[in-house]
Amino acid sequence: MKKLLLSFSILAVIIGILMIGGCDKTNTPCPVCPASNGPVYWVSVTVTNPQGQPQGGAIVSLANPPSVTGTFIDTTDNTGVGTIQAPAGQQTINVTMGTVMQGTININVTASTTTSQTNPQTTGTVKLTQNTTTKKVLVVKASAENLEDVLRVIGFTTFDSTDVYALIDSANVDSTRTLNYLKQYSLVFSNCDGGSEGDDSYALLSRTYGRYVAQGGKMYGGHYNYYHLQRIWPSFYTPAVTGSGSINDSLLVIDQSLKSALGFNVASWSTSIDSRYLSGYATFSNLPTNAKVYGVIYRTSPSVGVIVENYIGTGKYLWTDYHNQDIKDDPKLVKIVQYFLLSM
Repeated sequence: MKKLLLSFSILAVIIGILMIGGCDKTNTPCPVCPASNGPVYWVSVTVTNPQGQPQGGAIVSLANPPSVTGTFIDTTDNTGVGTIQAPAGQQTINVTMGTVMQGTININVTASTTTSQTNPQTTGTVKLTQNTTTKKVLVVKASAENLEDVLRVIGFTTFDSTDVYALIDSANVDSTRTLNYLKQYSLVFSNCDGGSEGDDSYALLSRTYGRYVAQGGKMYGGHYNYYHLQRIWPSFYTPAVTGSGSINDSLLVIDQSLKSALGFNVASWSTSIDSRYLSGYATFSNLPTNAKVYGVIYRTSPSVGVIVENYIGTGKYLWTDYHNQDIKDDPKLVKIVQYFLLSM
């Protein structure tokens, strides 16, 4: 019996030594070891979109933060710069934006008493790229919008596509099968179909979209996608006439985080290339109570939301009250479209 107890004691000591050795800096660090508990220093990184332009709204974070107080995560401003703290030595910074855009940069942080949050060490630039390994993207093509063309331009290198009419037929035959098809995808982009979405034949597809979102799916849709929203969020998105304020075809950004990412808060449709100004688009008397409005038509009362994010659980359906490929005549509008497509 004593020999048995002695054996267990020796085994426990060996296990303890191995566990300590796993986090010894002379060996390969274990994956759960925190970084050094020593001092941290301010560093900055510049993030660009896949086209190489500075990208606001990206999340910059230290890959292995130390177990001391510090700022180890930040959101890039409109110049694409994010500023965080890190221990001295070789460090890894991760960058993410939305569901599928990501990047990584390895840096060498210098121990310095002269750095500060307003005077950080400049470490380099990282370009966002699409995660095509674990995240899949789907475009639902339709008659009045071409999101697939915009996605290609801004840096989505890989995505599947299907036709909205094929999805309608599929949902009307077996909506659960259609739901399982959609659940393969982390993101679904839904083109506007010119108002046909209001037909009864689309109703079951709309509700299937709702089930996809409720189970954590993320959707982005333009213009007449609001018919889907009416069925997913019954009693909301009721068409209405706008208030007494003047409509001058301009968008006013009202979300503070978006303002910081863009660097402006007003953009204009005054020379819309398709001759259809924003004032001709749909307006509504009500929105879901948990909806988030990012932008409204400038100088309207009550305000008319034109970029609205709707939520069910961890899923969301972001709706834009315009055709995204039409936003070509104003660089600010282009920047807004890029931001939301990348941040989905």
